[in-house]
Amino acid sequence: MTFYRYLEERNVHVLDCSGIVDLELGRARLEFLQEKLASCPAERGPHKLLIDFRRTVWADEDTHRQLSVATRRDFGLHPDNVALKAAFLHPTMARAIAPNEAWFTDEDTALAWLDATRADALC
Repeated sequence: MTFYRYLEERNVHVLDCSGIVDLELGRARLEFLQEKLASCPAERGPHKLLIDFRRTVWADEDTHRQLSVATRRDFGLHPDNVALKAAFLHPTMARAIAPNEAWFTDEDTALAWLDATRADALC
């Protein structure tokens, strides 16, 4: 699947959410990411994720809301889950949410932030 890639040299899982995203597609992508994380257990530190929303078009606002809730509730992508360190890319938003979650406008800055706490267990 082209929406996912693994940066082995950085130990970062990348999910590119480009295109029109409806509820079915969004959940399928999250389930795929969850399978990848389960198949590559982090030995030291959290899993590092880079989730790119810069070219995402939500099918509608309700889809966006439902996927946001599901992402946090069902897939554990929230500031309280210390097993994940997530950098989100967004075209206009850049801010820290928690020590393990931040939003960025460019990939290089996001990757540098993810690298700041080393979690280099390779799959």
